[in-house]
Amino acid sequence: MKNILGSAIVPSDEEARLENLKKYKILYTKREPIFDQLAAFTATTMNTPVAMINFVDKDKVWTKADQSGEGGNAVDRDSSLCSMAILNDCFTVYEDIMDRDRPCLISNPLIAAEIGLRFYAAAAITTDEGFKVGVVCVVDQKPRSFTADDKKKLELVALMVRNEMNKRVGKSSSTEQLKSKTA
Repeated sequence: MKNILGSAIVPSDEEARLENLKKYKILYTKREPIFDQLAAFTATTMNTPVAMINFVDKDKVWTKADQSGEGGNAVDRDSSLCSMAILNDCFTVYEDIMDRDRPCLISNPLIAAEIGLRFYAAAAITTDEGFKVGVVCVVDQKPRSFTADDKKKLELVALMVRNEMNKRVGKSSSTEQLKSKTA
C-alpha cells in the first residue's frame, strides 16, 4: 500500500503489528471517557484546536477519541498522515505543511480540502511489544512552531494511552482467569 506521496505506508512487520493491535480490543469500540479526556487534555495542553487518538488498521485510520469527545471516524489509510507517522521512530512533525518540498503532500485531501491542515504533530503509540499501533496527534489550520517541550508533552500523552491500553488487556485477562476458576 502506498500513500499519496507514492511511498510505502506499510511497516515491514505489518502482520505482527496488526495482530498485536487486535490483542488490545480497541479498534472500532464505543466511546470511553478516559480516551475522550486524554484527547481533550492534549488539545488544551498543546493549545491546538484538534487533538486525536488514532489507531492504524489494515486499510483505515480510525479515531478512538478527539478533543470534542467524538470518535469513531475513519479515513483511508493511504491518505492519512498518521499512516506515515507510525513509520517513524517515535515522532512526526510538520510545522508548516505548505512549506514542505513535497508537492504531493499538499494535494492530500485532508490538507487541500476545506479542513486545510497546515500543522501536524504526532507521537507514536507503541505497545509493550514494540509495535507502533497508532498515534496521538494534534493539528491546526495555521503553521506553528513546535518545541522540544511540546514533543515531551505529546509523548507523555502517548504513554498515557499505552497505559490505558495495557489496563484493557489486564482487565480482559483477569476476567478470563476469573471465568476459568468459576467454571
